[in-house]
Parts: sequence; C-alpha cells; structure tokens
Amino acid sequence: MNLGETEKEEKLRESACTGDLDQLKRLIEYDHVNVNSKNNINGWTALHWACKRNHVNVVKYLLDHGADKDVQNTSKELPAQLTNTAEIRHILDYSGGNKDGKPLPITPSYLKYPVFPYGSGETDPPSGPQEPLYHAPVVNGSIQRPPNVDPNELVLKVRVAYLTDKDFIEVELSRSNLTYDSLMTLLTRELGVDRKLVHKIRKLPNTVLRKDKDVARLVDFQELELVLTNRAMSACSRVYAGDLGDSFQREQILY
Repeated sequence: MNLGETEKEEKLRESACTGDLDQLKRLIEYDHVNVNSKNNINGWTALHWACKRNHVNVVKYLLDHGADKDVQNTSKELPAQLTNTAEIRHILDYSGGNKDGKPLPITPSYLKYPVFPYGSGETDPPSGPQEPLYHAPVVNGSIQRPPNVDPNELVLKVRVAYLTDKDFIEVELSRSNLTYDSLMTLLTRELGVDRKLVHKIRKLPNTVLRKDKDVARLVDFQELELVLTNRAMSACSRVYAGDLGDSFQREQILY
C-alpha cells in the first residue's frame, strides 16, 4: 500500500489509538514516519492516543523511538494528562493532575470505546437503528433503580454520531450539577472529543439539547449523541467509506 506522508502519519496515530503495535513498528521502523507528528486540528500525537487508551506497551515503544512526552495538543494537554493508569504516568515521570489541576477520574468509562474526533455534514438524522431506551420500573409509585446505581448520579448512554461502531458507553453526571455546560464537559472528556468540534448534543431519537432545563429533564439511561461540526472535515483527515445511510456518503476520523 503506497500511502502519502500525511496518510502514514494519520495511520500512525490510529494504530497508537487501537493498540496495533505491529502496524506501529512497520510505520516507524520501515516507513520512518515522524513519531511526533500532530493532527492539524486537535494537535494530538500518537503518544496522546496511546495514553488516552491506556496502551502501556505502545507508550513504551513510542518513547523508545523518540516520542516527545512534553508535547502539548491544541488544548494544552500533555500525553500524561490523558491517562488514568498509574503505570503510564510513572513511565512518563508525571505526578501532576489534568490541565485544570484536578485528579483524573479513577474509572473512566471510555476505555472500551475507541472513538475519535471526526466530521460530518450538516444534514444529521439519527445515526442508525436505535436500541430501546431503558425504562426504570415503577413499583408502588416509586421508580426502582437498577442495582449499584448511585442515586446522586444520572447515568447516561452516550456515543459520537455516525461512527461505524454504534455502541454506547455509560457515563455518570452529578445530579447536583445538571447543567448544559457540565454535560458538554463530561461528554467531550469521556468520548475524547475536542469541545470546539461539537455542533450539538442530540437526545435520541431526534431532540437537540440547548439549555440547562433540557439537561434537568434527562432520565437515567437516556441515549445521547455528540454531533460534530464541519470544521472536523479537513484535508488532513483520512476519509472512510461506511454504511452511513442515504444522507451520509462518508465519515472522517481525525487521528
């Protein structure tokens, strides 16, 4: 496969994100791809993605082959600030918190959900068949919550719209802070998306969240999607053909 330099750099970041060490070795050792290349929009390097996805072996390999642990993305985040794994933070000789000085979450829920900043068109119907929404049973007039659900937290099912992988992840929003801004911060952090690339938050199947009152009306296990802006559609992104329905002929994922 004869890829241009930009495509190889994007493939490098994609491989770091997915933990494909064999592909990384081919790109770095045989194709001599710049290990510190950045995405032109979000500024993420391969090391940022490896840390975000907690791939210890990939982090070690990248460092052994010249990855810069002190490089920042466009949000001024170091790679070490994107991981919750103590081993990776130790490897990177980092003992601080995130960019706001707060400790990283102990058990973020994005770890099994490989999702990336990307772009879509302005036409945005719901992205694929929807699962039935969860409805908490009512017994004697009271809502019965599933086991192990903290009554102080609102549990939401979230994803980025229009990805081939339709799975949701579950996130928790404090019921003491049910604001639009708090929800946006939570979703962009857990899904690994640059906030500047978010066009809107969609409550499935077809409702746009716009204000604090909209957030306050959400119920446990409500399904939400982040719909991204056209800004993410850049020449530096790799175009994927996918089954996106009649309104979408392509999707772009920025590594």
